[in-house]
Parts: sequence; C-alpha cells; structure tokens
Amino acid sequence: MKTLIINGSPRKNGDTMYFINKIKESIECDVASAYHMDFSPCIDCRECTKGECIYKDEMTKLLNNIDNYDNIIVATPLYYNQPTGVLMAMMSRTQMFFLRGKKLKEKKGYVIVVGGGDSVINSADAEKTVRIMLMGLNVKVKGYVRCLHTSSVKPCNDTGAKEELNNIINELSEGMDFDI
Repeated sequence: MKTLIINGSPRKNGDTMYFINKIKESIECDVASAYHMDFSPCIDCRECTKGECIYKDEMTKLLNNIDNYDNIIVATPLYYNQPTGVLMAMMSRTQMFFLRGKKLKEKKGYVIVVGGGDSVINSADAEKTVRIMLMGLNVKVKGYVRCLHTSSVKPCNDTGAKEELNNIINELSEGMDFDI
C-alpha cells in the first residue's frame, strides 16, 4: 500500500513536521511539500477538460501519478482557520479531476491540522476545504489529527493528537480499514 503525504507547511522543523516525521518513522511514504515544489496554481483555463493540464510542472507529474497511491494524507498548519495559501494553490490544481470527469480509484485519506494562538477556535473549516479537494481524488477521509493549541502545548505533549496519530499509523501499517 502506497501512501502520499501532502505537506502544507513552509517550516521544515515545525509542528506540522512533527506529525509527518512520526508517520515517516512508522510507514514508507512519499511526501509532496507545497512550499518546496515547483508549480503554478490553476488559472481555470479549462484545457484539462480536453485531457491534460497546460502546465508541465511538478504538480502535473504528481497528479498524473496520483492513482499509484492507496492513501493520501494532507497535513497543514492553520492560517486563519484554513489550510495555508500555498497548499490551497496546490489543491486548486486537483480541479482537473472535477472538470474532466476522470474517475480515479478509491483511496483512504487522513487530515492533519495544526494550529496555535488565540484565533484558533476549531479546525472544521480547514477540514471541510481539504475534504472537498480529496473528494475530487476519490479519497474517503477515514481519520483526523487535530493539534490546535501549539502556542501552549507542543505536539509531542498533546495526548489527544498523539492518540489520533497512532490510530492512523496503526491502520496504515496493518492495512486494515476501520470506520472512524
């Protein structure tokens, strides 16, 4: 079972990377980092309805190979209770699957949201945004990690988030399908 982690964090050693690194320690996976990929955002030119994106960049390569993955994890810090802007630009490129109607194989998905500060009330808006993008990739979200108080509690000390992460790692490493 192949797993792809889509990383929406600009920080190579930040709180979001704590969770990504824990997954990488436990299972084999590929990581696509929104801030470190060379790609352009969707311009809604609709050329993808004819079968291919106009851009020939790293995002096109990733999307052309998306059906090689069985699991997709999206991990992002929260900026104003949403995924990061660069991740949103990356996610806009998945629109081609909505527009051209190509059906992808079903995949399992997981969402990791990380935030701190006084403005983080909840992660529902970010989770909904990520779920919409994953729908176009034929991903059924099976689990979440929510670490929402990083200003006062480091991810390594967030027992709830660590438990959610362990559930996902166990599911992925055993290849079992739990209803969450």
